[in-house]
Amino acid sequence: MDGTAEKEANWLTQGISHHQPRPLILRAGAECLHISPTFRDVLVSDRSIPWLTESSPTAWDSYASGGGPDYLVADCGSPESHERRLRALLRLPVEDGHDLLEFGCGTGRLADFVPRGVRYEGLDWSREVIALAQRRRPHNAFRCGSVADLTPHDWVVASGPFNYAMGWSKSQTAEAVSAMWEASRRGIALTALGIPAEGRLHYSGDELVSFLAPCDWSCLELDRSYLPNDVCLRAWRTR
Repeated sequence: MDGTAEKEANWLTQGISHHQPRPLILRAGAECLHISPTFRDVLVSDRSIPWLTESSPTAWDSYASGGGPDYLVADCGSPESHERRLRALLRLPVEDGHDLLEFGCGTGRLADFVPRGVRYEGLDWSREVIALAQRRRPHNAFRCGSVADLTPHDWVVASGPFNYAMGWSKSQTAEAVSAMWEASRRGIALTALGIPAEGRLHYSGDELVSFLAPCDWSCLELDRSYLPNDVCLRAWRTR
């Protein structure tokens, strides 16, 4: 692989462990370096309502008050892109008997993909969103709260709550990621926007890794294989 190809591939899937140098190391894998013929189809927006412009409990309450499909309440472009983000979170060594907390859970769509035998709980700062989640998935646990309300779980994950330029900041993201790690017994995963977009925060791979620099992770992955505009950070302990 030449230097240009390696740089481009480096944005797709990377893996780091503490015994490797701190610069990001490409995890080779042909399946991560190719986009399937139908991959870009899921990027076409199915939205019929405007994008959310501000992230706050009040803004999410208003946004969710009209209901709609899970992906719209989650402010995603299509059901497919929503599902791809959620499934990327679960590429962790989750085992039967573990419990998992989703921060910024929305309507709890992730609960539909969590492996059987894993206990799911959703946390969101919007009361209206939590009410929707409880109606749509009454057999799962949901509660209203923010970063300060994270509680100990084996895994703590989040899909996209850190992307909004209005009502949120990168310093808050750093604090939230640190709090997620502290609340987790095993590890965390999060998805974030990886390219510039109007009214949105976006993050480089190095930036996301820096949020976990002082933490005691054993394995860390940066994954761009699931959507070209997103990045998933996964980190966990092996001891």
